[in-house]
Amino acid sequence: MNELQREFTAFINNMDVRLGAFVLADLPETFETEDGETVKFPKDFGPKSLPMLELFVLSKFPSTEAILEAEHRRFFEGLIRYLGETYLRAIGGVWDHDETTGNGMPFIRPDTEQGPAAGEPIPLVAIVLTAVDQRSAEVFTAVLDKARELLGGDGQPRRKCTGLSLGMLTAENSSEEEVEFLTRFIGTVEPGIAAWTQEQADPASWGFDRDSLARLGKQISARYDSPADMMDEEETPFTAGAMRFIGETIRRIAVGQWRYGTELEKDDPRHHQPYVRFLIGDQNLDLVPWRLIQAALEDSEAIASALDAVIEMRENEAAEAAEKSESAAENNSDEG
Repeated sequence: MNELQREFTAFINNMDVRLGAFVLADLPETFETEDGETVKFPKDFGPKSLPMLELFVLSKFPSTEAILEAEHRRFFEGLIRYLGETYLRAIGGVWDHDETTGNGMPFIRPDTEQGPAAGEPIPLVAIVLTAVDQRSAEVFTAVLDKARELLGGDGQPRRKCTGLSLGMLTAENSSEEEVEFLTRFIGTVEPGIAAWTQEQADPASWGFDRDSLARLGKQISARYDSPADMMDEEETPFTAGAMRFIGETIRRIAVGQWRYGTELEKDDPRHHQPYVRFLIGDQNLDLVPWRLIQAALEDSEAIASALDAVIEMRENEAAEAAEKSESAAENNSDEG
C-alpha cells in the first residue's frame, strides 16, 4: 500500500469521528443571513444545507489564500467531508482518490444514468476554492444540480443512500470533551502506529490482523510482570503505540468507532480512556485497549480473543437477520 492509499484509507476510516467533530465544533447552531435575519443552521447533509454552508464559508474566508492557510487545514478537510457526504446522499456514488484529481485529496465519483460511480469526478477541493473565489453562494448547489441532471429521469438516485457517516458523533450521543479529545486523538492513531511498528522486530510483519494481535499479546505477557511495570514512564511509547494498534486493528476488522470515556464513574474501565464501540443489533459493545493490554498479562490470548468475540457476535447478528428474512419470505409466500 503506497502513501496515497494509506492516507485515503485513514480518511475513510476516520469519517465518522472527523465529520462529527466538524458538524459539532465548526458549524454554528444559527447563522445571520445577509438581510440580518438569524436562522437555524441546517446540519442534516441535505441539499438545502448547501447554500447556508457556502454563505458560512464565505463569511469566514475572504480569499482562496485565506482558506488554504495551514491553520485552517482541519476546517477545510471537514468541509470537504461534509460536502462529499451531502452529494453522496443526494445522487449516489463513492469516495475515490488518485494522484491528480482533486489536488490529491479524496473526491466523489458520482452515479449517473450509465450506472454506479460512472460519472466524471466531483473534485471537492476545486469546488470549495471556486466558491470562495466567485463569492456567489451558488456553487455548491450548482454542482449538485448538474450531477442530478446526469442521473437522468427524475434526477433521483438509483440506489439507497451511499453516505458513510452512519456512526457519526452527534450532540445527543457525545459531549464537547469527547469531541475535543477525539479530534486530537484520531489524528495520532495512524502515525502513532506507523512509528510504533518501526520500533518492533521485523516492522513489515505487523498488519491489521488477528495474527498480529496474538503476537502482541505474547509480547506483552513476556515483557511485563505486572501492570505497574507497563506504567513506567519509559514504557509509555510502547504502551501508547500498542493501545492504538489494538484498538485500530479490532475497529477495522469488526467495523467499530473510536470513542472517549467522559461523564463516567471512575471505576468504569472507559473512564478517561479511548475505546472502540461496536453496534451489535440495538446494543453497544465497548472494548478498551488499555484494559486488553492489562488482560494480556494474565492471558496472552486475551487481545485476539476479544476480536474473536466481536466477530462471533457480528456473525450471530447476521445469521439472525437472515433467519428473520427467510421467515418473512415464507410467510409472504404462504399468504400468497
